[in-house]
Amino acid sequence: AVLVSSPEYSPINVSAHSGDVFGPTCGAATIDGVVNAVEWSSASRQTFQMYSPGGADPFTATLYVMNSGDYLYLGITINDDEFSTVGTWLPQGDGFRIDFDNDHSGSLFALGDDVLDIFAGSPQFQDAYIYNPPTKSARSDIEGGGTSDGVGAASRVGGLNHFELRHPLCSGDSLDFCLHPSDTVGFRLEYLDAEADGSFGGSQFFPGSGNTSEADIVIG
Repeated sequence: AVLVSSPEYSPINVSAHSGDVFGPTCGAATIDGVVNAVEWSSASRQTFQMYSPGGADPFTATLYVMNSGDYLYLGITINDDEFSTVGTWLPQGDGFRIDFDNDHSGSLFALGDDVLDIFAGSPQFQDAYIYNPPTKSARSDIEGGGTSDGVGAASRVGGLNHFELRHPLCSGDSLDFCLHPSDTVGFRLEYLDAEADGSFGGSQFFPGSGNTSEADIVIG
């Protein structure tokens, strides 16, 4: 199925690379939906408030980033007030969409740019790509003749929603990025909030909502 896109908002003026840099840090974690402090102890991390274009109270999230020799690992916790596994507009419930700037050009949503999705509901992981630039329209790699590479899991732990995913640094699929030690790739987080009653609670972003709003990951 074609990935659901959030309603369009006017972008804010954020530089192509905001100064938020994660890595290089090396490590690996078990992808079970629990961001375990011990497993993620070597990760590069940052806690921040998401940006809410719609004016909602911003969520506070912590992002953990690290890589092994073969995989990129991302762990995210967020203080959403519920863990929604289904929704009227979001059939897979709460989730993060992670858009990558594969060639580090300073702008998102180029043809073939990697898009990873991690959801509270099943299936919890999707490996996708931009197929209709300059829009943010994305579809699964499988639909484009590629392969689904990676795994993800999510759960509710205490008062936080936890999301974890693993994706190959260089899968060999032409619809994925191919990253090597010391490479830098830009990315943007979008949190899609499914409310307890099934309605859409809006999107929130890090570091911003514009197509040049990017943070960086440096591969170790």
